[in-house]
Amino acid sequence: MTRAGNIFDAIVIGAGHNGLAAAARLAQQGRKVLVLEALEMPGGAAATSQIVPGYAAPAVAHLVEGVPRRIERGLKLARHGLRYAARDVPTVALDRDGNHVLLPNNRKQFAAFRSRLPKDADAYRDYVALLRAQAALIEPLLGDTPPDMNDPAAMRRFFRRLVWRGQFSGRATLKSLMQTLPESIGDRLDAEFTSPLLKGALAFDAIQGGAEGPYAPGTAFRAVWREAIRMQGSGLRQISGGTGTLADALAAAIASQGGELRFGARVVRILVEGNEAAGVELADGTVLRAPLVISGINPRVTLLGLLGADRLETQPAMELRHAKPKGTLAKLNLALETAPHFTGLAPELQGARLLIAPSLREVDEAAMVCREGGFVSEPMMELHVPSIADRSLAPEGQHILSVIVHHVPFDVDGGWEARREIFVQKVVRTIDTYAPGIADAMIAGEILTPPDIERKYGLAGGDWHQGDLRLDRLLGFRPSPAFGRYETPVKGLYLCGAGSHPGGGVTCLPGWLAAEKAGEGK
Repeated sequence: MTRAGNIFDAIVIGAGHNGLAAAARLAQQGRKVLVLEALEMPGGAAATSQIVPGYAAPAVAHLVEGVPRRIERGLKLARHGLRYAARDVPTVALDRDGNHVLLPNNRKQFAAFRSRLPKDADAYRDYVALLRAQAALIEPLLGDTPPDMNDPAAMRRFFRRLVWRGQFSGRATLKSLMQTLPESIGDRLDAEFTSPLLKGALAFDAIQGGAEGPYAPGTAFRAVWREAIRMQGSGLRQISGGTGTLADALAAAIASQGGELRFGARVVRILVEGNEAAGVELADGTVLRAPLVISGINPRVTLLGLLGADRLETQPAMELRHAKPKGTLAKLNLALETAPHFTGLAPELQGARLLIAPSLREVDEAAMVCREGGFVSEPMMELHVPSIADRSLAPEGQHILSVIVHHVPFDVDGGWEARREIFVQKVVRTIDTYAPGIADAMIAGEILTPPDIERKYGLAGGDWHQGDLRLDRLLGFRPSPAFGRYETPVKGLYLCGAGSHPGGGVTCLPGWLAAEKAGEGK
């Protein structure tokens, strides 16, 4: 027997930012919504973590660039506490000799870029122009539910829209996009640029979060996809108080509409009656009823674990079994007694997004070593000092260094228990090359390997994207054609996490779009 207080219109599994966005949208539609989170806080990997008392850091993701304005405004997130400490955060490719390269966003910056890389300036301008033109073709697709791959009429409409946009922007753009689809970003950058540092930085951006190296087919399109995600948002931004503030604002939006959040509530089974979603069962045996269940956790875990493979057709079940996520990113959060000083970096750029990717060759080597279960002597990294713009994160005069390390294997040779300290030493030593004295300035730190991220924040495999971002795993193919429109074979059960369209990153789009799709069946 189910108590009246355990009956809802909709239940959302997982209080990551996508689950919260879905719940907020459902609550806005007038539904009685319950969000269930196994952890004791909202946000998942988009949370704020306390390193030691007085020092707070963005737990995993440290910047946002793809949260659409329509979601921010639609949910009134500013009213619920969402603020930005910095907007239009610049990106700098760090050079070992201090001759860094600021990737330009305006004429003044481009003039400095031309002075630094005269041979590549014109090529870079053309590269960015083409990248943005190609991204503009697909950007509208990211903010909409993908077409039904099994519906010929829907696919014809989809391709007509794409061709129409291509003709509107010029047939050359559409043709170039088709040529880009199978290309590797490494081959493209080798053909267009001479600077190893510039090529390293652009390759780093294109393959961020993936296991592929820069010479893998299809990675050039990854750069286009990421630019399209950026177009959905309002530029690279730093959230005041850390990325957890976004989760808090979403949670407040849910509460303002009468929704409920429960923490420490681990779902072990999705209940089905007559092939329709009926609710969930928690680890403590509690049964909660709802005709609509939306899962923000990994599709594989949701469908094979909580639902059961017996409710899926053979082919989709096999695809999910083989789609076991394995993350390739690690995170270090460091509390520093002084501000880090990067040799040769202008004071106004100390709060920039800083890339350590010295060359295309080194990015490729890092990817190859990672696939073999190791990590290179000088890892590829993205660094940010959030306390430059947000003084609330650390005591006066002291700082936080947030470090995302790329090409880190989930399963490392020798095991993480034996290799953890060696890994940290390599990371700190590499940073010290660019910011001498960083090791001496460290007060405390937190290291999150891919298994740590899985365990602490519930990301299956420690994978930020919850599935490959290959061309055959995007749009309606994400996570597979059978589930590419958020729906599942069970009526009333939907997917809304990063494993669904349009993928990972802090965008809220999978959650928002899944809620919109679920709303069609109201």
